[in-house]
Amino acid sequence: MGWWKRKTAPEDEEEEEDPNAGLLPADVKDLAVARSASVEAAGALLDGPTVTVKPEEAAETPTPEYDAGDVDLDVLLDGKTVEPSVDHSGLNVVVLDDVSDLADPLADARVVGDVPDEIDFENAEE
Repeated sequence: MGWWKRKTAPEDEEEEEDPNAGLLPADVKDLAVARSASVEAAGALLDGPTVTVKPEEAAETPTPEYDAGDVDLDVLLDGKTVEPSVDHSGLNVVVLDDVSDLADPLADARVVGDVPDEIDFENAEE
């Protein structure tokens, strides 16, 4: 019946090292004073006055040209198709009658790794 865990022997347990080991008694006292001063300073910050920040009022932004404007929520949720009041299909559309006016972006492109002249490999079988 070895299903329970045996208690470790006291000699197997590691002893915690003293954080003040190797320090002079005067240094230990100075360290304790510095720690307590730090704790008091942190407590003073937590106990200090509470600063409340008022949220700024958002300035109204102009309605973008694609925005339909104010819409009633019931109209959106009734399941029917909402017809736009303004046709935005013509906005930002560029019509090109002749594509030859466009510059060829690859006209001056350099093929990396290409050799300028044709290479003729000598075939040993000939």
